[in-house]
Amino acid sequence: MKILITGICGTGKSTISKALKDRGILSVDFSDVRGMCYWKDLKTEERVSYSPVESLDWFKNKSYFCDLNKLKEVLNQQENIVVAGVASGSTMEYLPLFDKVILLQCSPEVFTHRMRTRVAPYGKTKAEQEDAIKWQREFDPLLLSHGAIPVNTEGEVSDVVDKIVAQIHNFIF
Repeated sequence: MKILITGICGTGKSTISKALKDRGILSVDFSDVRGMCYWKDLKTEERVSYSPVESLDWFKNKSYFCDLNKLKEVLNQQENIVVAGVASGSTMEYLPLFDKVILLQCSPEVFTHRMRTRVAPYGKTKAEQEDAIKWQREFDPLLLSHGAIPVNTEGEVSDVVDKIVAQIHNFIF
């Protein structure tokens, strides 16, 4: 069983992936696989370097993509695996690679606070936070329309992980 845990920035994907590993569940975070995801200029199709973005204009021509070949390599290494991550530009291309999708959700106030206070560089600027809010309005309904299972991540991490573990066990057993 291939399970994707996804959600916009700040919903808890990396935290939950680590907690699943701590509980003995094979979980791989997109951000832990070198070269798995990258920013791309939508006009030139070239990869671009990321640095903190101060203007929403930057996002008009750039998107975050997943290298589908790298993702397939990761998925093919195990029969049962949980992968945590998101890439906006290739979402619809990689969704069919998974048997089940769990969508992490929380309010914009919660995820923007998490973005501001986390170690990861993305999400510190106002423009990045505004882009994430805009993206959540598009991303969540899209994933839900494709059968993603919503999980609210505003509670205690251990409680959220318990809910996800129960879902995973329902899928695998």
